[in-house]
Amino acid sequence: MELRHLNHFLAVLESGSLGRASKILGISEPALSKSIRRLEELLQVRLLDRGPRGMTPTVFGESLAVHARLVQSEIGRALGVIGELKGTSRGVVRIGARPSFGAIVLPEAVARLRREHPGVRVHVREGRPENLIREVMYGDLDFAVVTVSETPLDESLVQEPLFDSPVTVVARSGHPLQSDRPVPLAALRDYPWAVTPRQHSARQRFEQLVAEHELGPLDIAAESDSVLFLMAYLRQSDALSFFPRAMIGATGDDGSLKVLAVEGMEWGRRLAIVRRRRAGLAPAARMLLDSLHREAGTEAASAAIP
Repeated sequence: MELRHLNHFLAVLESGSLGRASKILGISEPALSKSIRRLEELLQVRLLDRGPRGMTPTVFGESLAVHARLVQSEIGRALGVIGELKGTSRGVVRIGARPSFGAIVLPEAVARLRREHPGVRVHVREGRPENLIREVMYGDLDFAVVTVSETPLDESLVQEPLFDSPVTVVARSGHPLQSDRPVPLAALRDYPWAVTPRQHSARQRFEQLVAEHELGPLDIAAESDSVLFLMAYLRQSDALSFFPRAMIGATGDDGSLKVLAVEGMEWGRRLAIVRRRRAGLAPAARMLLDSLHREAGTEAASAAIP
């Protein structure tokens, strides 16, 4: 099997037809068809079916595609690392992060990295933890920063602790509940809430505490994935929300948002680095990871969290 066979297979799979794939690859359609047949002969299975909607993968094709994409990614990473070592490239780092983490520690770590290594370029992708972890597993991201998973990860992945980021109740400056004294739990019923969607782990933990303290049902005025929207909405209303404590004052905020002292409504959240177990990080990615640990005040983990 040759690498070009896998590249040809993926091109047909992603474009949906031999004709489109041949144009993308710059080879003739008969040559591409021959390459696919050769791959099927080597594996002794049928990889693609032709139908009214074009070429679709068989169950064997779907399985091969997962590994073929990983092979492509690893080859690209290997060439990048060799380029860095040769000095022909300064390196590109691709990481995933939740929006809340993108506002704390990460900007400082990237700035530090750029001061020390001006040629490095960093791509930051925001998304849901399960999607980011999947992209790490497939090699699309070097690593991701997510909340420590309570469920086992795929055996190909490992997670390393980064830092603790407690989550707490937040309101605008001058909110009626802002006080030097603890805020009574019952007072939380008197105001609307702007929160993340139910599938988010922070929202689920929040609802657990609401149930434990028998506070519900609360008035949910707005739900959003957007940290910027939630913060802006809080500044314009008496709504309450919850954010990592470190975000307040670390997002360019001018003091317009304040942490409320509500006993029993703050919870711990530990962030971790998720990376592939057997694939070493490229030099630029390792440098960024070291910079993250320095900004977080932690040492790079020598052993993985099981």
